Amino acid sequence: MSIFDDARRGALIGARLDNWLRPDYSALNSQDPSTGWTLLATAVVSGIPNQVEQLLKRGAKANLRCRNGETPLLLAAWKTLMERPLIVQMLLSYVPKKSIDHTCDLAENNTPLMWAIERLDVDSVRLLAKAGARLHIKNDDGFDAVEVAKNTGKHSVRNALYPEKEQSYLARLASNVITFGRHVVSWVDNKFNGFMGKVFGFKGEHHKSAEKPAPEEPTPQEFIKHVDTYVKDTPALEAFFKDNKEFMQDIAKKAVDLANDPTTDLGSPEVLPKTIKVTMHQQVIYCDDSSSMVNAKGTAEKRWENQKSLALRIARTMTRILPDREGVALRFINQTTNESPSLDLEGIGRALDLADPKGNTPIGTTLRERILKPLVFNPLAVGKLKRPLLVSVLTDGGPTPEAPGTLASVIVECGNDLERKGYPRDCVKFLIGQVGSSKEAVEFLDTLRDNPAIASVSHIFAGRMDDKFKSFRDERSLDRWLVETLFKPLAAAEAKKKEG
Repeated sequence: MSIFDDARRGALIGARLDNWLRPDYSALNSQDPSTGWTLLATAVVSGIPNQVEQLLKRGAKANLRCRNGETPLLLAAWKTLMERPLIVQMLLSYVPKKSIDHTCDLAENNTPLMWAIERLDVDSVRLLAKAGARLHIKNDDGFDAVEVAKNTGKHSVRNALYPEKEQSYLARLASNVITFGRHVVSWVDNKFNGFMGKVFGFKGEHHKSAEKPAPEEPTPQEFIKHVDTYVKDTPALEAFFKDNKEFMQDIAKKAVDLANDPTTDLGSPEVLPKTIKVTMHQQVIYCDDSSSMVNAKGTAEKRWENQKSLALRIARTMTRILPDREGVALRFINQTTNESPSLDLEGIGRALDLADPKGNTPIGTTLRERILKPLVFNPLAVGKLKRPLLVSVLTDGGPTPEAPGTLASVIVECGNDLERKGYPRDCVKFLIGQVGSSKEAVEFLDTLRDNPAIASVSHIFAGRMDDKFKSFRDERSLDRWLVETLFKPLAAAEAKKKEG
């Protein structure tokens, strides 16, 4: 097994990469004797973004040519089959502008831009064009990038060669604060299979290409009316956002930006509606910091490290579409760090690093005292919740020293208090997942799964959440899975309403 074998199978990450480099750091820029590709080029073609990112951060030369003259960027556009736009984007952050068009005889002198065009990869074409890839270099057949694009017959590919014009068009779509105006809604509605029409109950004027003029924008009053329609049709939101149009407008703008981001599936037709709905909830990540997270007997599981990685990724994913002034709350069972309800990604990471696992697992008691009391019960007492909540509960065992039914009874108490104050009980929802292989955790979660009193506001993850998280080898699938998982409690609440 060689370092190149590990790169081909996607294993060249973290400690394994460091172990290879520790005795011989020159391996970072070496060539595979069998293929002639550099280590970075090998990782690029594997289609695993994490490998590429870690090699670049450790100093792998982004424009170093392989034996036959290929550069990693050329191979990314030419040979990479998975995660091509994300890998191209990573490389462009390190490649000097003068090297962007480097090609070789083996590639028939097609530049990276030409190969992206040949692959009909609009996202990569746009990224390369934005970075300054030249349009009029000739390949061995005498064609330049513009002619290659024309030969594809795809307007989207041709338009992507001119990102400034594209951006100008999209900027018109998202101009001023009326981000979901008629023309924006038409564009989003086309892209997302009628979602906007179904959710907001209105349509814009359809247009087929960027060459047509944008339709007239609605007035602010018209936009607010459409937002009101959506909010009023969703009782769990109506209590919160009827007087907070700015929050909706900010999310609207971020949603359009997300739809144009080639590095993630959060803006894809299937995922964007769920991303928006989940993001409307105040996210609370509730972590188990009991001693068993680091002292589990008879197992080599890195439960604490796995939970930290999972929590940080949930925070990273869910802040993608949040307004800049909003963030995520982080709480632990046994200790307090930063109790802000709105931490940014850096704050989440810092709080996770400062936490020191020790103690028992009074999971329900702490849920009530450190999460529900300050974020739900106290605001209800003075008459106003800021936003609905989605609490992600991560645990590696059964509750101690509290009674096994405490967590469920606290969730029921929360719903009852919401209803007494005139709010729908599903304003606060719970995703509960297991970290590690503890039998006690399995048994505990089974009692929650079988409890009809909390079924309408909770989802109990099936299996080990940390194992599933670690199984993903690409960023797109991971983002998609996280949003789908976080949406489960919302889906449970929607299903319950339909039954009722």
